[in-house]
Amino acid sequence: MAIVSLGFFFVTATTFTSLGYVLYTMVAELGWSQAAAGMSFSCLGLACGLSSPLPPLLMKWIGTRLTMFLGGLVLASGFLLASMTHGIGVFFVATTLMGIGFSLIAPSPAVYLLATWFPKTSARMIGFYFMAGSFGGVVGPLIVGAIVAASGSWRVHWLIMAILAVMLGLLCLIGVRDAVKVESIHQVKTAGLAEQRVAEPSPWTVRHAMMNRSFILLCLAMMVVQTVVTTMHSVLVSHVASLSGDSAPGAIAMSLLALTGTFAKGVTGALAERVNPKLLLVAGLVLQCGATALLSFTATATGAYVFALMFGIGWGLSWLSAHVLLLRYFGAAIAGEMVALATMATTFAVLGPLSAGWVADMSGSFVPVFMILAILLAAVALSTAFLLRAPVPSLAAEPDLGEDRALVPQPVPAG
Repeated sequence: MAIVSLGFFFVTATTFTSLGYVLYTMVAELGWSQAAAGMSFSCLGLACGLSSPLPPLLMKWIGTRLTMFLGGLVLASGFLLASMTHGIGVFFVATTLMGIGFSLIAPSPAVYLLATWFPKTSARMIGFYFMAGSFGGVVGPLIVGAIVAASGSWRVHWLIMAILAVMLGLLCLIGVRDAVKVESIHQVKTAGLAEQRVAEPSPWTVRHAMMNRSFILLCLAMMVVQTVVTTMHSVLVSHVASLSGDSAPGAIAMSLLALTGTFAKGVTGALAERVNPKLLLVAGLVLQCGATALLSFTATATGAYVFALMFGIGWGLSWLSAHVLLLRYFGAAIAGEMVALATMATTFAVLGPLSAGWVADMSGSFVPVFMILAILLAAVALSTAFLLRAPVPSLAAEPDLGEDRALVPQPVPAG
């Protein structure tokens, strides 16, 4: 439990949440364009998404222990290559390796392990696991800032991370064991869903549900939220540094964003038992919209901190409530497939950093990007508020069940 949680903590701290900080120092020294820097972030996200089918395959062939060990080595190779980078092409390869290493370590292998290690308390253990990963996002930018400040070199940071990744791989090799041998890919994909699947069957088929307007709207909301979050991870440090002349406030803002996002996700599950999740989703989108608009106009680091607090809360509210709505609207029996389809749609988020970098190169500022993102969030908030409805499982006309009733009543997960 400790080792796999450490793995998620480590990959979160060293990739998505802290890469923006390292990129700021690398761009300044190597003279890269903002578009090139954004492309490296997109390579990380794209590699992570496209390699997600790989862990179940490897777990079936060589076991979870060796899969996670291999992930540590792949991650270390990406960090080592990054430490030797001089050209942007090499860094694209490095971030691609980081994305593949991320997938091999978390979260798919660990969720399977936790579900089979703790069959009676898997939901609680998986919740602790994701909490550990979220905390990595809080401390990651601060750790990177401390290493770069102490050593004066981003190359030292990448080298230290490479050494730590090898150590993590060795820990997985020593301490991880499969309680249940992986026999099929489906076995991995459905890990942790056993308790929900004993609920009454959903009246929906996956094909019918994915064509429903409510599912499309939830997919759209998740895609826009993930695009904005990914873009902020890539450019926030650079933007705040342009305001204050120092990268440290950007690292603090990034950590605040992760901290408030983690807290909000933790309480949204409990709130959704008392408040209509649709209202929470709309509130989260509105908060993110307001925060992004604020970032467009603020000229101080303090304004960036306020943005981070608002945006983190909105992110937590909207992301978890969208998942709760998928469960309530379409039932637990197909919830895993519907979440997987919605998550697949969020792969388009990798275009955010690249587009933001290109706009910054053309305009000299990230402010136009923030304005566009605020408009997108406002549009999604309005469409969600006025068009999202609890769907009916038949093409035949049926009475409206209302906003706050699920067709297949299910207990709402707490995390």
